[in-house]
Amino acid sequence: METFLGDGVNIAARLEALAQPNGISISKSVYDLVVPKTKVTFNDLGVQKVKQNTFHAYDILLDPSQKRKIKSQSSFNITMITSIAAAIVILFGGIFYFNYNTQVTENVIVEDMKAYKPIILVKEFNILGENNSDNSIGIGLAESMITTLTQFNGIKVLSRSTSTHVSQNKLTDREIRDLYNIDYTIEGSIQKIGDKARITASLNDLKKENIVWSEKTNFDFINIFDIQDDFSNKILSELQVNTFLGEGKTSLSKYFPSFELYTKYLNVHTLWTEFNPESNTKAWKILEDLEKEIPNNTQVNYVKINLIMQTIWLGLSNNPKVDEQKMITLSNENLKNRGNFDDYATKAIVELWHGSKDCKLVVDLMDKSLDLGKHRWNLYPASAVYSHCGEYDKALSSARLGLELLPNDPRWAITSSLVSTLFKMSKFKEVVEALEKNINAPDVGGLILGVYTASQIELGNMNKAKKMFSRIQKNGRLKKSIIKTRMFPKGDTADRLIDSLEKIGPIPD
Repeated sequence: METFLGDGVNIAARLEALAQPNGISISKSVYDLVVPKTKVTFNDLGVQKVKQNTFHAYDILLDPSQKRKIKSQSSFNITMITSIAAAIVILFGGIFYFNYNTQVTENVIVEDMKAYKPIILVKEFNILGENNSDNSIGIGLAESMITTLTQFNGIKVLSRSTSTHVSQNKLTDREIRDLYNIDYTIEGSIQKIGDKARITASLNDLKKENIVWSEKTNFDFINIFDIQDDFSNKILSELQVNTFLGEGKTSLSKYFPSFELYTKYLNVHTLWTEFNPESNTKAWKILEDLEKEIPNNTQVNYVKINLIMQTIWLGLSNNPKVDEQKMITLSNENLKNRGNFDDYATKAIVELWHGSKDCKLVVDLMDKSLDLGKHRWNLYPASAVYSHCGEYDKALSSARLGLELLPNDPRWAITSSLVSTLFKMSKFKEVVEALEKNINAPDVGGLILGVYTASQIELGNMNKAKKMFSRIQKNGRLKKSIIKTRMFPKGDTADRLIDSLEKIGPIPD
């Protein structure tokens, strides 16, 4: 994380140095996001190199007299700087532009650059009582919490340099949320009198504007390190539930002998949701370590089944038939040994895609899963299974409840299931309404882009459709074979989607 922020700080500093007196300079990434949304005049400075950093820059012309021409650098890797500039938008958006025209642009940038991992800021803890002028303890406590939280890769934790900036500038929660797109803050205080101390901490949801968790503990100051570790783990546990597991999934830790192993398991689960070869490989490495430390663990076997399935779907399996049998065996064992809602849902998925493919059996298994409890991780497969088997009303209700339990939808999984079902039902207006707010998010996948674009075409909104179709082409993952075999393998939905999209341009085989 330090490297990520370090790059952002470097570019931010170079842009500040490049700016004219009383002027504002921005990166190309920021320019691309705001130029369609504002009437402000810009001056293209081309590719610039300041110290060791090279970037494409623009001046915001507050006055025509500020227009200038600077010799630009000719050789430059635009792709690399775009990713760095994106970091600036998230972490430092506002330094060069928001101060000038906040009302016009801040919401646009925040929505467009929102990634699926929630962003966390740990504020420096306040010191009360004796020696309150020395905040080294508060800084150290924040640093320790940051270290603990970064062990979980389902969230993004900002570095202490950002915490210091927030503290020095006395930013309000609303300013923190809007400038940095932060979802949660952690804050607190330590009061010390003699050898006794009291720590107070809270986890705050800035989007909902409420306190998710808070606690106060009295302790002997000599035990400060044990207390900070305890509080860090409690906060991490709350974040794991609120940002990844969803409501009702608070009891998974009981399957693990230590919090460290529990976090390792969640990291496997998080990597699995990213659904790409690199994350798949990383997940297997962690899973192998877990199996050595806690063999024959039902919860580990649960995620292993899903990881095997993903390995097959990504084309990484050396022997798909053997791997399919492993999934069937593991799902049967989990159903026999535990038989909770996860196990029935997993068995339903295995049967649907790699077993009997009997929709009656699959729907019965999924009904049983939901009877045992409705949670984010069985509502998502439920919506997909019901949709595939033609139970559209059940599919929609499962998806909508899943989004209520976990509005932060990792990888837009439940959202994808919701809009694919709506598209099957030709509810094009509802597809657009469900996606309109987040369609510009950078991590939106091919299915969402495809059904959104096709729905806009069916509604006659060709200009919006053409804009989205260009994203589909850049994305490069939406192919006829994928649409027909993975997205919509049954009925005529795949052909309808392809026919709609090809009113604008060809879809590769």
